[in-house]
Amino acid sequence: MPGGLFSIQLIIIILFLTGCTPGNQSQLIEKGQQPLTAEQIFTAVKGNSLHLEAADFDAVLYFQKNGKLSAADRLKNEDTGNWDISSENELCLEFKIWYYGDSKCYSIFHGPKSDSFIFFTGNGARYYSAELIASDPYSLAKKIPQTGKKKFLRKELAQGTQFSPPVPAAAPSITQTPVAPDIGHLARNCPGCNLAGVDLSKAQLVGANLAGADLSGSNLSGANLRRADLTGANLSNAKCTTTNLAGAILINSNLSNADLTGSNLIKAKLNGAKTEGAIFTGSHLEGIEGYK
Repeated sequence: MPGGLFSIQLIIIILFLTGCTPGNQSQLIEKGQQPLTAEQIFTAVKGNSLHLEAADFDAVLYFQKNGKLSAADRLKNEDTGNWDISSENELCLEFKIWYYGDSKCYSIFHGPKSDSFIFFTGNGARYYSAELIASDPYSLAKKIPQTGKKKFLRKELAQGTQFSPPVPAAAPSITQTPVAPDIGHLARNCPGCNLAGVDLSKAQLVGANLAGADLSGSNLSGANLRRADLTGANLSNAKCTTTNLAGAILINSNLSNADLTGSNLIKAKLNGAKTEGAIFTGSHLEGIEGYK
């Protein structure tokens, strides 16, 4: 068969096959289908697993009833995170490591099979094909960190039950310049600030501008500094255990003797950074720049 004719026939076959699969959400709605409601999504996933497939993803996720999830992909990489359902009838996924820890929400439609679904992004583009798997056959629940017994208030809140919120911890004392009571809020845009020794543990500092800031001896354990700008910052002797620094810019920073145990440094930029004495035990270093 002549090469040109074969190529044309191949293109026709590809177009025919892709035409059978909806590429966006509006095509399904035009055919009379509607996305799953919040109640339908909750009923489907709670206590069950989903096998999700996309061009860049192939993994099984287990959805624990308390909003925790765990996952393993076909290469046996593992991750944990959280799931919830938005008021827009979307299933929202937030991994600890994958996708930089971003929260992503999807509208869900029934797929061609009774146990299959199609996930669409907020702009209506098709993303995942999903297959429902009853219960937890891959024992992924064991991967979810156990942090002790907690009281969950979702049912009580839904029923209007009154409860007393926990008393907040006292604000950390700042021995040098007391810049503001809400130090975590200030640190979101504080280039060149003196934050030495400050307690910023578990602070939400996604995309923060802390270029040139003095964070020496500070406590950043569990803080979310994903994609933060820490260019030239001083983090010497800082406590950064389990800190999310995925995609952070740490170019020319000082990480001397910093404890980065269990931190997420995926695709972080450490070009020119000082790392003498820094501890990276158990850290995620995939795609990191400037550090070997």
